[in-house]
Amino acid sequence: MIKKKLVKYRKGEIIALYGENSDKLFFLLKGTIRFTSITDDYEEYFFFDATNEGLFGEVEYILNIPSITQSEVIDDCYCIIIPISENRYLLDCDLKFQKFVSQVLAKKYNDMRFIAMNTETHSLDVRLIKYLLSDNSVEIIDNITGMSKTLKCSYRQLLRVLKEFCSKGWIKHLSQKGKYKIINRKAMQQAINGSNANEFKEDICHEKI
Repeated sequence: MIKKKLVKYRKGEIIALYGENSDKLFFLLKGTIRFTSITDDYEEYFFFDATNEGLFGEVEYILNIPSITQSEVIDDCYCIIIPISENRYLLDCDLKFQKFVSQVLAKKYNDMRFIAMNTETHSLDVRLIKYLLSDNSVEIIDNITGMSKTLKCSYRQLLRVLKEFCSKGWIKHLSQKGKYKIINRKAMQQAINGSNANEFKEDICHEKI
């Protein structure tokens, strides 16, 4: 039987440091964890925020290497922790687990490919629309810092485009600082579908630093 345990991490805790040999697999049950990495010149590079029901540590498990990211708790979270060394034989022989890991890796690769491709080929306006439309269950926009890292733009650039979207009536600035509500998904979808292509192109807020 695979050995595992349930652990609660509090906001601000570092679960694994970049380059650390954690020797663990983590399955996130509840909460949010931010993953970053460190470049050769010691700059922090944002990867993604993981939410409920996410697996991490799978790359280190497969390649048997130290942690390739630093994981920080953004919201209190609960994780099931599976020690790798103690369970490697059982994990390696479990076909259902291997299929699950393959699906996780394939999805992460596709998500990263999508982000990288859109960053290179689309303006910030279009990238933001696609980001907002990617999950229909999300109505409130509140993690501006995280979004700016995901969309590969400055915090100020993102605020400027959010203000432009407010003026178009696509989103609404709420009374709480840094919070917005999506109110017109249809109009945003039409903008990137090309039905209002000429108007949208003329009205695009050019990115300036």
